[in-house]
Amino acid sequence: MVSRTPDIGSMMENPLRVCLTGGILWLSIYKAAEEKMSEKCFEGMVSASMRSPLVVAAFRGKAKTAFTLKGQYKRAATASLADADRNPFQWNAEVIFGRDAEEYTILYHQCGLCALGRQEGLPHLVPYLCALDTMSVDWMGGRLYRTKTLAAGGDCCDFYICKKGSRWDKERQGK
Repeated sequence: MVSRTPDIGSMMENPLRVCLTGGILWLSIYKAAEEKMSEKCFEGMVSASMRSPLVVAAFRGKAKTAFTLKGQYKRAATASLADADRNPFQWNAEVIFGRDAEEYTILYHQCGLCALGRQEGLPHLVPYLCALDTMSVDWMGGRLYRTKTLAAGGDCCDFYICKKGSRWDKERQGK
């Protein structure tokens, strides 16, 4: 699968390459099971590996900067480095700054995992990978609100992210 996936790229060229390599690993295991693995089992495998202490600690470590203006500017700068026009296995992201540091929006117009799923004939498994977004934002101290994903046929993935307990989170929850 790695040899069929062109130019995964460096962290600067593909800021979400860790996500892509995770997707390659999970989909490779599914394919190696030769259709003996159910989708429910696939979902459980992905979820269990994401909930490993190492992964959780990595995302919790990002909590210090997740809701700072500096963090938002860094995210926007990193998103602009991806060469998504050249490589379908990159993410084309647009960062929209929030009203303050406790909220922002990311619109993904292209998803490397969706391209990987199509390449491998497994696009129906990609939504299980999308579930990881909510977990990772939670571990960084935030909430993810979205109405659509590319994996489910939307024109983009719309991530509205706000800090847990912030006035924006309370507003979304109707409190």
